[in-house]
Order: sequence, then structure tokens, then C-alpha cells
Amino acid sequence: MTQIRNIVFSVLILVVSACAAEPEPRNVLVLMVDALRADHLGCYGYERDTSPHIDALANQSVRFVNAYAQSPWTKPSIPTLFTSLYPLQHGVYEGETPGSAGHLESDVLADEFLTLAEVFQEAGFRTGAFVNNAHLLASQGFAQGFDFYEQGDFDAVEIQRRFLEFVDQEPERPFFAYLHYLDVHWPFEPEPPFDRRFLDSDGHSLPGPDGWSGLRDGINEGAIQLSDEERSKLVALHDAGIAELDHRIGVFLATLRTLGLLEQTVILLTSDHGEELFEHGRVGHGSTLFDEVIRIPMMIRFPGGAGARTVEEDPARLLDVYPTLLGALGLGVPSHVEGRDLLGSSNGTPEIVAETRHKRRYRVSLRRGDWKYIRTYRAPGIARLAAERPDTFGLRPGMRVKVKGRFVSDGSLVARRVSVKDAGDDDVELSGPVSNLDAETREFEIYSFRVVPSRKLTGPRGVNVLKTLRAGEWVKIEGDIATGTTLVADKLERLPESNPDTELEGIIQEIRALPNKSARAVIGNAAVLLTDDTKIKAGVVPEGQAAVSVLPPNENPFPPERLLAEEGFVMEALLFDLGNDPGEKTNLVAHEAERSARFGRELEIWLERMARTAAPERKRRQRLDHETIERLRTLGYVE
Repeated sequence: MTQIRNIVFSVLILVVSACAAEPEPRNVLVLMVDALRADHLGCYGYERDTSPHIDALANQSVRFVNAYAQSPWTKPSIPTLFTSLYPLQHGVYEGETPGSAGHLESDVLADEFLTLAEVFQEAGFRTGAFVNNAHLLASQGFAQGFDFYEQGDFDAVEIQRRFLEFVDQEPERPFFAYLHYLDVHWPFEPEPPFDRRFLDSDGHSLPGPDGWSGLRDGINEGAIQLSDEERSKLVALHDAGIAELDHRIGVFLATLRTLGLLEQTVILLTSDHGEELFEHGRVGHGSTLFDEVIRIPMMIRFPGGAGARTVEEDPARLLDVYPTLLGALGLGVPSHVEGRDLLGSSNGTPEIVAETRHKRRYRVSLRRGDWKYIRTYRAPGIARLAAERPDTFGLRPGMRVKVKGRFVSDGSLVARRVSVKDAGDDDVELSGPVSNLDAETREFEIYSFRVVPSRKLTGPRGVNVLKTLRAGEWVKIEGDIATGTTLVADKLERLPESNPDTELEGIIQEIRALPNKSARAVIGNAAVLLTDDTKIKAGVVPEGQAAVSVLPPNENPFPPERLLAEEGFVMEALLFDLGNDPGEKTNLVAHEAERSARFGRELEIWLERMARTAAPERKRRQRLDHETIERLRTLGYVE
């Protein structure tokens, strides 16, 4: 590590000497590739040729082979990069959670934190961010310190074009720039010719009738069983997306060289998390802390090739990017940061901690050497009734629920998943394909429902959408039940063709148990069948344990103090020996009681530190607009 530091400082001294005669700008560029797994890159040992240009960059860089994110998805990970703080400290976890009025809300990064961009801005750098991820809105605090912050549905080419325009506006000034690519992220839809790069057959019509979102949910809930060939095809499409982005990055780096920017710029390439590809039976990311979602690539290229081809095996963390980039430019590092300068003197092995929180579950992992400990805390909420009313799955009349499933020939909805929602209102919401569309009245059917447009829809504001409505189109409607299964709709929303979900949301009017561990509920006068295969989004309180009271939607159920007290939680622990079990398949908690206890104590020490430095408890949420919700739905986040 000291040798790397000496090499870098030698180059910096030469640059400073040159600047004495003729000042030259020094720049910093962060290339953030969302959802990029380290082990699917050639420079990290992958057998497929997915990344020749990133591999070439790695050969010119200091490459960290054991780098880890502090969370398995974007919303908490990027604030960690920007602040060098753990999620428990910056408090940003939720990306699309129901608020007190039932509207979807997202956590906001508070302006009290000193971001990496703010430090560079105060040092005189122009700062710009060009971002494709709807979880990273400027209005949610992510633009702090950036002179320019542009977030939108940009592919890699558009992101790079906007960045080059930004540089060209004031070419004489040094810059700090952040480029966030989404091209590798689910859904896996690379463009030709890359889409067939790793496929043995001609076709790849994998998603199915419920689109990419339905495919992912179906796999993760066990409703869809892919063959080995289909799994291989899905991974091939994922890898093709990497190859496509790698090509774009290769062109971009060549452009930087032509413009004379490459040798004036420190470039860091990394990711915010990885992606599950069936290692534990799932696809996606965000809920687990296995290595496939927290191990990330990380490499730093310095002008002149300082440290080229250096492979660093000491652990690196997303936390460490902040102090490392400041140290590389000779800027002071704020004292509050959790990370350390990866090119500075070593002070022992850092803690490798990752965490994730969603609604009523908090999960944290701690790694020491080849051993990894994962603890899950579950805070049972309203659906604890499942323990009290097993005959009706814990559901009862008066509850508002959202049901995902399929309508069958008798007109009933067979539920695949049921989510308990905030009461909010008593409207019925329904999504499905339009059928039997009347050319004159514009009335139509969705499965067993007859949909009659209300005056609000037939008036000036709604007439155009009704006129262009066509049979087979997937829509979501909201309104009131008139008689039987006739629904008077006052809202109508078109759904993407690639992402149709059959959903019914409303108040349970009645529910009764049936034989064979099933139940039938009535929602909006439609019959809903619940079976053993139905997933109820809920925690169940073990017998003899007191139930936790229901918390308001905006209240954090997992402050560090409460985690330390372990009050009212259902807790589970996992322990893996990654030296002998790199796939994290065998839980050794029962066989390694003493080691598990030591990890538990280390976790308590970490939580005690988090309790002293955690984000203040106050509302940090923003309501999501319709456009943002639709973009998140396309990515598979919003249900």
C-alpha cells in the first residue's frame, strides 16, 4: 500500500513542478455503473469476453479485487459514496414507501451532510453530475455540491455527450464529474448487435406475458420455474448489457484521450451494488447481503499510469471513495468521514459492514477474513394478525389490500401475492387488458369487470385517452363499484406494454376460510382466492412473543438504540465460511456458536458507534410524482 502511495505522490510532484511553469487543470471523473458485478468482468476472472475496454482500463489502474458496497441497492449506496457514511448515519433507505396518506414517498438526503461534490466545489472545481436513475432525483438531496445536476432517462451515449458539453463550457477550469450509468440494470434489454452476443439460439423472447417485472417477481416468489436453458439465456442477456456498455465506455475513453483530457484526469470506475443471478434462487438486488450483491469492481486510473497494473487485495469499500479521491488531489479530508484513503498508510483491516432496510425488515452483515455473519431483524406490523387468524391468512374485512395474480375462467382472481396497504380511500383499482371495447360509449371490460367511464373521463380532459384506447391495451383504472361488477372509472392510466401486471386493490368486504388451507375474499365484488401458494407481505410474530405496535409510515422502526435492545424483533442469523463455501450455501450458526457470539458482540460495538453518530430522527421523505413512479416501475421497483 505504501509503495502505491509513493508512486502516486511521485507523479503528483512532477505535475506540480510542471504547473509552476504552465498551470494545468487536474480533474476527477467517477464512472458509476449501476448493478455491475465484479465477477462478470474479465479483469476479475470472468470467462466471457464481456469487458475488453474496462479490462484495458484496469490494466492502467490500481485495481481493488476485494471491494464492497455498504448496501445492496442504489438508494442507500449512493449517499454512502457521496458522504462516506453508513446508511444508519445518513438515514437514506426507502425509495418507494407508502406515506401517511397512502402516496408513495422517498427518503431525502439531508443538506446537513458535507458531500464529496461540496468539498470539490469549495476547492474551486466545477462540479457536474449526469445521472440515469429515478431514485437519485436532485430534489431528494443528491444535487448537493453540483453546479450542474442532470437526471433523466439517458443511455450511456447521452450521458457522455452531456458531460463533454459540460467540460467544453469552461475547458480551462478543473472539474469533478459523476457519471451514473443504468445500462446494465434490470431489465436486461441490450440493443442489437449486442443482444445476441452470448446467445446460442436466434430468439430471446424470455419475459413472457407479465413483462420483465412479472418475470422477476415470479422467479423470486417461486411462481415461475425457469429451465436451465432459460436461466442461461437470462444471464447471457445480462452479460450482453455489460458488453454493450463496455463498448460505449471504450469509445468515451478514446474520446477523452483525443481531447487531451485522459492524461489530466483521475478516473475511478466502480458500482453501487451487484445483481443476483440465481445463486440463491433469486434475481435482482436490494433484499439480501450475499456477495453477489455487495461485492463490486473498483479501479482508479491516474494520469501518466501511476500504479498501473497494481492489484490491491486489502479490502476496499464504497465508503473509501470520498477520502481516496480527496487524498489523490491533495485536498483535506473532513474528520467526520467513516472511510479511509485507500492509497494512504494502512491502519489495520477495516470493518466490512453492509446493511439494508425495507419497511419492516433490517439486515446487516459483518465480515472478518473468510467469515461472514448476517443478522436479520424483523419488526412485525399490522399483518401480525396472520398468527392470530391463520384460517384467513391474517386478513379481515375493512383492510385495504393490493392483490397480484391471475383471473381464471369463473371470473375469480387467484392471488399470487397480497400486500396490506394504508387505508387511504375506498376506491377500487384494477389493472388488466381492455376487451369488448364499445366504439360509441367507450365502455369496455377488464376480465369480469364492466368499466363505465365517469363524466370526469368523458369530459375535455379525458376524451382523448378514451378515443385512442384500443382492445388488448393494458390499463390501470380507479373508481367506484356501481352495481355487481360494474366499475365507474374516474381515472385511467396506460401501462407499458412490456410491464403488465394483473392487480386488484380495494377494501376487503368479506373473507371466509375454505377447505385445504385456502380462503375466499370479496374485494370490489370480485372473488379473490387465497391458497398456500399466496405470499402475504407480512411478518408473523412467533407464539409467546409480544407483538410490536403499528408505527406511523414515516417513523423508523430500526434506530440503532432499538436494534441494540433487540426489543420486539424476530431475529435470524447466518454464518458462512467463505474460504470453504464461497457460494454462501451452508449456515454454520448452529455449529459455530462461539464464533457467532463473537460476531454478535462485534456487531453490537458497531451499532453502539452508529447510535452515537446516526442521522437525526426527523421526516426526510418526498412524495413521488407520476412520471418518477412509472420510471421506477419499469425498473422493477414499484409494485
